[in-house]
Amino acid sequence: MRIAFLSAVVVSLFVAASAYALEPVEPQPAVALTFKDPAYQKVVPEEALKMIQEGVAVVDVRNPIERLTEGYIKGSVNVPLPALKPGAKLAAAPDLNQKVLVYCRSGVRAENAARILVATGYKHVYNMYGILQWPYALENAPQK
Repeated sequence: MRIAFLSAVVVSLFVAASAYALEPVEPQPAVALTFKDPAYQKVVPEEALKMIQEGVAVVDVRNPIERLTEGYIKGSVNVPLPALKPGAKLAAAPDLNQKVLVYCRSGVRAENAARILVATGYKHVYNMYGILQWPYALENAPQK
């Protein structure tokens, strides 16, 4: 009887915990990502890697210190979130029809950047979450 009860409790906890796993990545972003727009999509790291290999513009919206101390994705350009202004095109993606892949540490700032880019008129903005979820190599990454 006790084992059945404990099993039911464990299953209930697992189901409750998985109900809050809103994103298909781990760790989860600190804040729920809720932005919805036809020009915006979230992509998992595997999809983002394919896009990078195909030549998408990759924008790191963290501050320069984070980029240097935590590492960055090869080929990405650093445009800190506070530097993004609605209406201002990215030097790395001057064509509003160009695909733009944004990332930060966990995905939250990347979503905020995506809001600005979509408001600017970009038609294909992708949030690849952050380097916390990135299982691939980073440039200048600290040694573990």
